[in-house]
Amino acid sequence: MRAIVILVALFGAPAVLSQQNIKLVPGFRLGLQTCRGADLSVRYVTNDSAMGGHNLRDYAFRNNSASTCTLTGYPRFELLNNAGKPLPRGRAINSTKLPGDETTGPPEEITLESGKEALFRVYYNSGGAGYTGKPCPKSRKVRITAPGTTQAFILKEEITSCQSVQVSPIRKSTGVT
Repeated sequence: MRAIVILVALFGAPAVLSQQNIKLVPGFRLGLQTCRGADLSVRYVTNDSAMGGHNLRDYAFRNNSASTCTLTGYPRFELLNNAGKPLPRGRAINSTKLPGDETTGPPEEITLESGKEALFRVYYNSGGAGYTGKPCPKSRKVRITAPGTTQAFILKEEITSCQSVQVSPIRKSTGVT
């Protein structure tokens, strides 16, 4: 019996002591990694236009990998000319509340299963009826980069914007496929 107590004291104590040195990292979840740009694709989903030149466009990032991953934050969204250069006021400003959008709030971590999508919205004003200012710049393309990645996606998009462009955080998909 004394031998067992000595063995437990010798071999059990280091295991107990080593458990005291384990530090938990806030937000860490085993197996879920941030989505990599190479594993994503992006597409235009829909446009909602209103009087006065108000426009809301929805885009979606799709997880093309076999593994679940996460996205958190704001995508980088830029209006480009024919030569691929950013237009004046063409880089979107991050916004927790876009004009005409009912959804509001700061960025949240969005879990993307394989084949699933996460949405984001872009707001711009194209001048609308009665606009009498100088002609507004018109993009021929947009450059979109998912948060936490460096992979840029170029889409052919004609967007006329008379003011600054705004972008929402990544959001859960509402059934878009």
